[in-house]
Amino acid sequence: VNDFLLDRLTPEDLTLSDGRGGMPVAQLLSHMGASRGGWLLEMAPGFAASTLALTGGADPWSWHTTDPALIRAMLRAGDEAAVQAVQAHTASGTPFADPHGAGTFHTRPALFLTYMTVHDAGHRGQIMTLLRHAGAPPERLDELEDAWAVWRRPLSSETP
Repeated sequence: VNDFLLDRLTPEDLTLSDGRGGMPVAQLLSHMGASRGGWLLEMAPGFAASTLALTGGADPWSWHTTDPALIRAMLRAGDEAAVQAVQAHTASGTPFADPHGAGTFHTRPALFLTYMTVHDAGHRGQIMTLLRHAGAPPERLDELEDAWAVWRRPLSSETP
């Protein structure tokens, strides 16, 4: 879904903001990707290396870029690292660390994947609102909403 959206955003779209202090579109997308690394640094630091490599070692919580290719790379690296961390912690029965009492999904690691899905959906909603307020035509907004069709299609030709 994030790739679908990134493929359809223009450079001008990435600069859209609410004008009231909210994050511009590129920063929302950066945050979506980098937040995976931020959480992993807290609860499973051994899995955060790929996201830290993309931030140049900077704190993932404050990292952002306007480069769509780097945003895409961060989203993909964060997704892969999160899945690996969840699989490893689930297989070992070891809960995620919670060094600051932040509630780092320590009871069920797989809830982190649910969190990522919901977190991203909220920010994609913000992006759609920014596009709508910037005057994107209804046809374009409808096309972007079609990203959700990915959840209704078979995963492969063998999957009914």
